[in-house]
Amino acid sequence: MKIYENLTFLSRDYKEALNFYKQNKNKKINILYSFKSILWQGPTLVKDVEKKFKKKNLNFIVEANLNIGLSLSLIRHNFKYLSVSKDLDNEIMKKIQSIAKEKKVVILITQNFLSLENYL
Repeated sequence: MKIYENLTFLSRDYKEALNFYKQNKNKKINILYSFKSILWQGPTLVKDVEKKFKKKNLNFIVEANLNIGLSLSLIRHNFKYLSVSKDLDNEIMKKIQSIAKEKKVVILITQNFLSLENYL
């Protein structure tokens, strides 16, 4: 998938994501919004952040890690891209992918991002 080849930045808040975007305006980039940040900010606030980044050269990706409930909540909020851990159980992954397909949400694997230099 070509999205994995883009330069990817892990962001914890709107200002950090905006800074990454401004520094790389002429490149195709991914902003991976941190799992930990989504937990305390909530999917609704993060959806507002995503709306501010409707740019052609930017993919806004929310990270759910292994959290099934958060994954389902993010799918329900209709984020375009959702990233989960490759360690998620296969049966659960199939169910999440099925639900995501109905909502037209693309499921990605966090560990597949090649250029994720600031991931903790």
